[in-house]
Amino acid sequence: MINNKLEKEVELLKILAKGCKKHPAYRAIRKATERCEECVVVWKARMELNKLEE
Repeated sequence: MINNKLEKEVELLKILAKGCKKHPAYRAIRKATERCEECVVVWKARMELNKLEE
């Protein structure tokens, strides 16, 4: 169980580290405007990571 959680966290952190190619300054601090699909993916990764940390 713990191993799966850690693996999921690593995958989400990789998504956050990669970020958006079009908007390199976007780091998912605020919600994405939903105009850019990559930014939305980064935002969803941030939200899922926050849920795992609780």
